[in-house]
Amino acid sequence: MRRVPWMAVATLALALGLWGATFLAPWADLLPACPFKRFTGLPCVTCGLTRCVLAAGQGRWGEALHWYPAAALLIALPVAALWDLRRAWRNDPYPPLPRSRGTRAAAWAALLTVWAVQVARNI
Repeated sequence: MRRVPWMAVATLALALGLWGATFLAPWADLLPACPFKRFTGLPCVTCGLTRCVLAAGQGRWGEALHWYPAAALLIALPVAALWDLRRAWRNDPYPPLPRSRGTRAAAWAALLTVWAVQVARNI
């Protein structure tokens, strides 16, 4: 039994989502505003992500990175998908997730840094 290449499936879903965003762009003004920003006055962690996806779906990558700088990490997704397809083809297990507190702290720090950048830029 072959293992499911979840990263490759996620990459395909993301590509289909970006393709679908090209059709949603004319109705972008109908999307609701961020309730977190409306109540607190501060942008949430994902503020700008909807505009980022809409811009990326239309091929405007510079604008997409303007709205959500962490989207630059999506460049690594095709490489991760290829690794995942290779892993699934060879029937290798996924490597274990790091259990160190330092890794978890680094992930939280990266998330908070993205949020701080969004707050500083007043997105």
